[in-house]
Amino acid sequence: MKKSRFAALAVAASLVTISLVAITPAANASSCEAKQLGSVIAEVCSGKTSDGANYEYRTNTENFNGTVYLWSHGYRYAVNLPAGIQPPGGTTPYIVDMSAEVGPAPEVIESLLAAGYAVAGSGFDTQGWTVGSAVKTNVELIGILKSELPDTKGVIAWGASMGGFITQALAERFPKLIKSAAPICTAAGNVNAELTYAQDLLWGMKTFFDPSITVSGYADGPAGVGQAALNLQKVVAVLTHIGGTILETDNAKTWPATSVMPATIKAIPARSALTLVGLMAGVPTQSQHIDGSSFPGVETAFALALAPAIAISENAGYAAGLGIFATLDLERRVGGAFYDNTATDYAKRIADERASFNVALSGNSAIDGMLAILSSPYGKRIAATDQGLNGLKAQVAHKGKALVPTITMTGTADMITPAGNSQWLTNKNLKNTKKFLPLWVTTDDKWTRFTATGAPDRSSPAWPNGTGHCQFSSDQVLTVAKLAASAAKTGSVPSDAAVEKAVASVDGLLFDREYSVPLLKYYQK
Repeated sequence: MKKSRFAALAVAASLVTISLVAITPAANASSCEAKQLGSVIAEVCSGKTSDGANYEYRTNTENFNGTVYLWSHGYRYAVNLPAGIQPPGGTTPYIVDMSAEVGPAPEVIESLLAAGYAVAGSGFDTQGWTVGSAVKTNVELIGILKSELPDTKGVIAWGASMGGFITQALAERFPKLIKSAAPICTAAGNVNAELTYAQDLLWGMKTFFDPSITVSGYADGPAGVGQAALNLQKVVAVLTHIGGTILETDNAKTWPATSVMPATIKAIPARSALTLVGLMAGVPTQSQHIDGSSFPGVETAFALALAPAIAISENAGYAAGLGIFATLDLERRVGGAFYDNTATDYAKRIADERASFNVALSGNSAIDGMLAILSSPYGKRIAATDQGLNGLKAQVAHKGKALVPTITMTGTADMITPAGNSQWLTNKNLKNTKKFLPLWVTTDDKWTRFTATGAPDRSSPAWPNGTGHCQFSSDQVLTVAKLAASAAKTGSVPSDAAVEKAVASVDGLLFDREYSVPLLKYYQK
């Protein structure tokens, strides 16, 4: 089935402390009208919660089975963005979007409605890092649904990216309000784990390629937005230069003009420094066009030496967009800069990778030289402000234990919310097999194509299985939805045998309780 992107820029999100919120119906009844949605005539109702969030729910009134899927959308930019930049997840100019969102994609929504389910969701009362208020909005929306749809028997909470974070938070804090949960391509655990992933990438690019790149400490107001936009342009310029010179034999020419590295480092190809930066941050080494194993000629000339850098260059723009715009937003929320790498041991960070990626990193001497830069004045470390750090620490993190039947699904080469997020939840529930079910969208063996000159063909817009951010097929998403519905009825996730049968015919979807991926670098000790 055709894949559809249903989360714009998903990033990890923070939670403010949530006090118990009573479920209260809306002050004013929803406004409803009948609409033709594909093959279904549905009643579409909309309104605002008490915090001003737009909400919507849709019901096949002739066939409502009593179960509502409550969707939480992913990250949306919290500020209007000027024209001329292309942040991950959209184009500019961008105006803050407050519209309600009831599901991941039209074809999924229509399938659920046709099967007798209702779907619901809101736009939340604010955008950006809005998880705390989003949970409160969801709690109120559940009350509205039960008031206006008295035949409601249960609610299934699900969401993608930041919406997955919201879903897990709702399930942990209000487990009695929902029957099951499905946080997909989710951020999880401590919000700092996700942001450190992106900020370490930016810091590495700043150190090696352009010291004017901003990692943290954005200006207030419109000046900060402009600063972030310019920052993304700088990152793109670096990646474009390295990508365009990746076959250059004069290593000094592979370095962008903005780099201030000494000649000893510029004797190493810039692609090796980019590979190091990507590895120390945890950026996937498989991407939209790079499978990591295909090669047109001699293996060491591409699969081992070049492929990791090309994959990281494809993924890094998205990850950097996360670091830039989410940092801008969250710094404003917590009152200051919170990124701090003053005590980070980057040599330890890549200890496991320096052998397996030795060719791509140009050998041990080059690795040692580049690591030395990270501990030299060139690699000036960044300290958090007290207010920013304390504000970040005040954010509530997930505990991770599944209190209701919970099903996760993530792509193993997701560059925005890496699969290590779902692995963190999996590790928290290794013995909780009645309540927790991990699914993985794995990559195929090969998908890289080459041009007549032997260069990788990067023209295809398709996202192969496991790559991209929340790039799932309708079959994959509907499988999660059906398993969540089954779990909602029984109070536990389906048996392993039933899950294996359900995923057997779904391309790219894997269920294996022994399967694992690396945690985010933040959690690796």
